Amino acid sequence: MTVLTPLVFRPSLAQRAAALLLFAGSWLVGVRGLVQVIQHLPRLLAHIRLAEMNSEPTLGPWVALVASVAACLAGGVLLLLSILFLLCIEGTQVLVDEIGLTVELGPVPGPLARRLGAGRLTWKQVGCLEKGRFFFILRGDGDAETGLANLRGKDPVLRFLVVDQLDRLILTILERSPNLHFKD
Repeated sequence: MTVLTPLVFRPSLAQRAAALLLFAGSWLVGVRGLVQVIQHLPRLLAHIRLAEMNSEPTLGPWVALVASVAACLAGGVLLLLSILFLLCIEGTQVLVDEIGLTVELGPVPGPLARRLGAGRLTWKQVGCLEKGRFFFILRGDGDAETGLANLRGKDPVLRFLVVDQLDRLILTILERSPNLHFKD
């Protein structure tokens, strides 16, 4: 392997199709739920007005109204997260060359991509490989020989969700990282 021909690891077609199906399904269910809440909103408001006119307690209808609006807001946040999940799956590329490895999140804007785990580490900087809750995580520990961190500050933390040939990528990381250690 030379610097001119890096290995590129991307999610497989099946992984990308599953992410697209999850995205489409969540949007269909979310839009259907929103339509149902909008359809039942006038009925809930009429029930509250009728209860007020008859001097009956209105706590139950108000709780139902607030709960349905809160559920719509929570569903909207989940739908935004599904967009982010789809973009992370579709745009993930892990590039491996002789110098190190790079994680790119293509369609995600730069600052958000760096926060989600895009960046570059040289093989000497790779200090820890772990499986997080959702991501595979590569942490940099600085250059172990000199004990110095990167000139810009801490080494980046690289994260990626899934890639095709994950076993090959992990074996490559294990073979080429001289300062790699594992957490107990």
